[in-house]
Amino acid sequence: MIRNMIYAILLGAGMAACLSQQENDEETQAETMQQEENLSPTGSTTEPAPIPEPASFVIEKGRAGDVAIGMPIDELRSNVPMGFAIRDTTLMLEEQQSTAYVLTPQDQDKGLLVEQQCEAECRVWRINVLSTDFKTPQGLGIGSKYGEVKEAYPIGTVALAEDNFVAVSEEAGMSFVLDDTQLPQDAQDRGRYNPGNIPANTLVKRIILY
Repeated sequence: MIRNMIYAILLGAGMAACLSQQENDEETQAETMQQEENLSPTGSTTEPAPIPEPASFVIEKGRAGDVAIGMPIDELRSNVPMGFAIRDTTLMLEEQQSTAYVLTPQDQDKGLLVEQQCEAECRVWRINVLSTDFKTPQGLGIGSKYGEVKEAYPIGTVALAEDNFVAVSEEAGMSFVLDDTQLPQDAQDRGRYNPGNIPANTLVKRIILY
């Protein structure tokens, strides 16, 4: 049962001359731009990129920002939070291809990886937090220490799941993927760990909401 539960939850001189030429080119370009602006009655029409709301980066039980477990995928795709972009990707689950969605703040390459389950309709199944910008109300996120996580949430299980060493908090609905590179890599030795003896300074490298 624990195995099923864990599964469910669970990238010098010549330079001076070049710099001098570059500075001259930049000055010339700046003068040209200024002249163009003086000729234009309205100036530049380029609008700044929208800034995401702070609430969009809050992780809590069942949701990460505006993305919630059980949300219809159609709703996810049609209501992309302000300042975010969404794109499709493909995952391999149980040797089968599955469509997932990457939601990132604009101009960033990491954010949320959203997995789906499709029955009558496709809905959000799991949310993988991949960006350090996302935090719990307690300020926990990627890069936090296991000891900090344990103080904030009860950890019921630690185990190897989908090739990840995870600490699971059923109460929080979160699975904390730990950086186990400093732990014994032998499966038998690693199996001796429990929620009480994981080194407190072990870092969190991903968070999965389920």
